[in-house]
Amino acid sequence: MTSPAETAARSGPVPARALVLAARPLRAEFRLEETSRFADDAWWLTPAWLRADRKSLKLDFTTVPPPFVHAAKSLFYALLTQDTPPGELPLTIPSIRTYFSCARLFLTWVHNRGRTLAQVSGEDLDAYHRDLAAQRLSLASTYRYRRAVRMLWAYRSRLPDALATDPLRRPAWQAWARANPRRFGENLTERIPEQIMGPLLTWALRWIDDFAEDILAARDERAALDARPPTGPDAVSALAVLLDGYRLRRQPLPSLPPGRLRRSSRPAPCLSHLARLLGHDRDRLERLDAERLIAQAVREVGVDSDCPLTHRVQGQLDGRPWLAAISYYDGPRFERLLQAACWIVIAYLSGMRDSEAKHLQRGCLSVQRDPDGRVYRHRLHSRAFKGEDAHGAQATWIVTAPVARAIAVLERFQPVDQPYLFAPPLTSRSYRQRRSPYGVLDSNATNTDITDLIKWINDYCTAHHRPDGIPPERGRVPHLTTRRFRRTLAWFIARRPGGTIAGALQYRHQGIQMFEGYAGTSDSGFRDEVEAEEALARGQFLAELGADSDRPSLAGPAGDEAEARIADFARHTVFDGQVVTDEARLRRIVARHDAHMYPGTFVTCVYNPDRALCRTSSDPGDQPVLADCQPLACRNTALTPANHQALAGHLTQLEEALSDSDRLAPYLRHRLQEQHRATAAFLTRHASEPAE
Repeated sequence: MTSPAETAARSGPVPARALVLAARPLRAEFRLEETSRFADDAWWLTPAWLRADRKSLKLDFTTVPPPFVHAAKSLFYALLTQDTPPGELPLTIPSIRTYFSCARLFLTWVHNRGRTLAQVSGEDLDAYHRDLAAQRLSLASTYRYRRAVRMLWAYRSRLPDALATDPLRRPAWQAWARANPRRFGENLTERIPEQIMGPLLTWALRWIDDFAEDILAARDERAALDARPPTGPDAVSALAVLLDGYRLRRQPLPSLPPGRLRRSSRPAPCLSHLARLLGHDRDRLERLDAERLIAQAVREVGVDSDCPLTHRVQGQLDGRPWLAAISYYDGPRFERLLQAACWIVIAYLSGMRDSEAKHLQRGCLSVQRDPDGRVYRHRLHSRAFKGEDAHGAQATWIVTAPVARAIAVLERFQPVDQPYLFAPPLTSRSYRQRRSPYGVLDSNATNTDITDLIKWINDYCTAHHRPDGIPPERGRVPHLTTRRFRRTLAWFIARRPGGTIAGALQYRHQGIQMFEGYAGTSDSGFRDEVEAEEALARGQFLAELGADSDRPSLAGPAGDEAEARIADFARHTVFDGQVVTDEARLRRIVARHDAHMYPGTFVTCVYNPDRALCRTSSDPGDQPVLADCQPLACRNTALTPANHQALAGHLTQLEEALSDSDRLAPYLRHRLQEQHRATAAFLTRHASEPAE
């Protein structure tokens, strides 16, 4: 059945008073009749943006060349009303805003050549594509600009002026597409290097576990100072009493911090802070005879370098307080950095997308306990939007204790009447300027705060001669966007020795728990991301083995078969002794010529379902179940030199444990002896063979 919006779009010009968001669900606080109409110069999309983590969106047609305004409005009206021609898919509100910028660029290019859309020739389209390619945009951006141009042809039945030629049939467009095949579903987001992610996560946990109490206490003291009532009607007398207290304690008077002073200025008493301590306005002190009293006190006790709060810092770092004191003026920045640290821990250790983290609300964490009352599972509840409608869907993540501690900090951090945990701090510029219309930080604000946290960490490490700062990325302070954390976690889980199951303990635990999550209707796709990273890691492993002609042959029951698979894979990945290093190309090779070899710490699985002890005959499966691996008995086992070394190291550890066997329980001693016997016999049977 055709909707009224579709009928209007197909039957003729769109009425000037047509509501452009009529086909879209709206936020509860907006009424449809108050939203933008076709004749408006700007269409506000904010009412139809149902998520809480984005800033205002609009289509400003005053930025489009005047001859093309009506065509642009017709196109985007069709997109907003979801009046899509065959072969075109509906777009979300943020995608429509993105394509508006792309289409505007092309319309401006056409306008500068003095043509209408119908007059644009195939040669013009090729020329625009060459200009676009010359900008050296990312692959994803180039595809968006190309698609925006083609919309002006695909939606030609909805437009008063449209392209007469399908751009995708032009030689330049086709040649570029052949050279840059679209990799649907491939995550092109850059991961965070390990040397950056490691110390950053360590510092984020410090902020939550060691510094948070001090920052929250300072926040409360600061709020109490800002709300302090006047100490009495006589401000001068109250000031004299306050200054006598500084004399009695032999404490210097507060000063503006160095960052707030002019370069040529010397530290001077901070009149604003003194007035704040008295509960009076600075202007009132300036009108009274206060300068004489303050100058006399300065001669006796001097001036501090800041405005320290009275809270005594409790957090320790290497056995000493992490700060001597917290300044009144440092409080707002510390609050932002604490919130950024919580975001890092929650997003990175859960695999949540930024939009999912930003919809966390008070009470989002639930726990499961064993009969003794010990917590054994933390569940995090939020909304997921990937693959869902505009409203999103309830979803659940299984998380670890550090995430639970970060949630607890955020629940104390926000006022009790604020449901969202990532709402801007009350002292932040984002809150004062209402930068986000719904009171939740957008991804740009979080990106800025993460960068600021890195700068603070490095400044702190420099000042305290610490070696654990955040190293630069490409010679500058790392700029870590929210999108990179999820990609990085998938990479770490996949790249630990043995992958998800047999890797380093923290990532093994993290991967298993997260794969139990997303119990709601939404599919997180995180398992797919990890499996894609694992496939790429296997491809790189096999390609390097195939290129190394001097390495020892793989040993083990499946050693010969492993060598045959490596040689076959090398025909697709090694050319003139050089290994394919382009990740996108290697992913395609693995997808087409998967050797089904799975490298691990102790063994390499040369998977054959007929011989796999980890699978049953009724469920052979297309890949091994590493949790059920029986490496010393399975005929799918092969050994690289690294595997052999790891097993030898494990054998040494068993020997050390058995050297003091009199202290071991009989059952444990027997088990260790059996492990030692089986491992030693396996290594004897399958020693690595030198290369021929």
